[in-house]
Amino acid sequence: MRHPHAPRGRRALPPCALLLTTLVTLTGCMERELAELEPRTSRFFRQPAGGDGTALVDLLFVIDDSNSMRQEQDNLRDEIPDLVRGLTDPPTDPETGEPAWNPVERLRVAIVTSDMGTRGHVAGTARVGAACAVNDYLGGDGVPVRDERGAIAVWETGDDPGAFSARVGAMADVGISGCGLEMPLAAGSAGLDAVEAELGAPFPAEDALLAVVVLSDEEDCSLADPPAFFAGDEVGTALNQRCVLEPGLLTPVAGLVASLRAGRDPERFLFAALVGVPEDLADAGFDAILADPRMAYRLTDANQLGLEEACRSENGFASPGRRYVELARQLGEGSLVRSICAESFEPAIEELTRRIGTRVSSVCANRALTPAEDGSVDCRVRETLPEGMRCAELPARTRVGQIGDDPATAAVEPTREICEVAQAVGDQPSGWRYDASDAACEQLLFTEDAIPPFGTRVDFECLVDVELPAGPDPEEPTG
Repeated sequence: MRHPHAPRGRRALPPCALLLTTLVTLTGCMERELAELEPRTSRFFRQPAGGDGTALVDLLFVIDDSNSMRQEQDNLRDEIPDLVRGLTDPPTDPETGEPAWNPVERLRVAIVTSDMGTRGHVAGTARVGAACAVNDYLGGDGVPVRDERGAIAVWETGDDPGAFSARVGAMADVGISGCGLEMPLAAGSAGLDAVEAELGAPFPAEDALLAVVVLSDEEDCSLADPPAFFAGDEVGTALNQRCVLEPGLLTPVAGLVASLRAGRDPERFLFAALVGVPEDLADAGFDAILADPRMAYRLTDANQLGLEEACRSENGFASPGRRYVELARQLGEGSLVRSICAESFEPAIEELTRRIGTRVSSVCANRALTPAEDGSVDCRVRETLPEGMRCAELPARTRVGQIGDDPATAAVEPTREICEVAQAVGDQPSGWRYDASDAACEQLLFTEDAIPPFGTRVDFECLVDVELPAGPDPEEPTG
């Protein structure tokens, strides 16, 4: 800103088990007679979804290193230990007494700055500031921050989370000497390529969740046409104003969406931004944020130096970050945008941690099931939705009840609808289906349009054939 102011045992599982969710025990077993099969019988089992799963997370921070960002960088580093702790040793769900989500098995973190310089072009007489006034200034160009151990910080099950947090925090101290022409979204895209080149291996890993987190107090100015942007000595407007006056010279947001996601499935990509938005719009939705008058581009009267603020704190102010919000809107509901003007980033990082931890696309069954001819299995999948969300708003859902009706508990347990999710067999294209193609992970797999929303708690029950022990019925008295 401008001033004034307990892991589970490791198992080799495929990507189906990557993204996990919290659970709730809903009702008792379904009322149904269990048919005796000699010498087998059928019975229900209820499994916590993802209880034997594994999680790999690759996290890329893009941090504004211009001269107005000291306090905001400090605020972010203050929350890194909580982020690491939340992913490696999740909090307990008060309803179930179980971890709110499964711990990750591997967490890799890379950090790049927003400084892409002037993309190798002469800036003319435009006011670019001392940090990037040198002709042909290249800037950080997406190259990851390094320490004596390299450019990637890696935590794996059994490692010390505290030592890992300290390393990431030190790497995130990127300083405030970078170019003030911020291009965080372009830097993020370039950073993914640079980190992969540094590793000599894919980043993100094919079976990992990728989270890209941006911290900046200026609008994104990722250039598509640097020669035109810097053309002519007659340019007298501050470059941050040119970013909004001539949007045709910038990389379209849709192109940045494609380059950041790089073909990854939506359930394996998460975008978060701590940028210039009013604090009171944190939960208003992307459309409401963009429609708010404070998010409009308004040039300052003071010597044409920049844009009017979207928000202000004791640390300074931030310009409207419309391009970040638009990118989040194009990526969908799973994206997270919060205000950089917040006194503390703790709520934003807690929400980011929860969204990473509760991502689910499939569940490995801990017992083999026997599909019918049409591929169906004798199971039901139920979800408890986040507060305010309705089963009727989601595909392949039927409302079967809700929790939070009891006045004695309503204050601590808001009303939340319970849905039953359809099984995607026959003429039903959406919902969940059973996939036994991989013996290591016979799974209940959600179709892409029916992946549980963030914050949803999932439970499934199945009827299976179980071997009976030889000899007397263990429930019969013997003496």
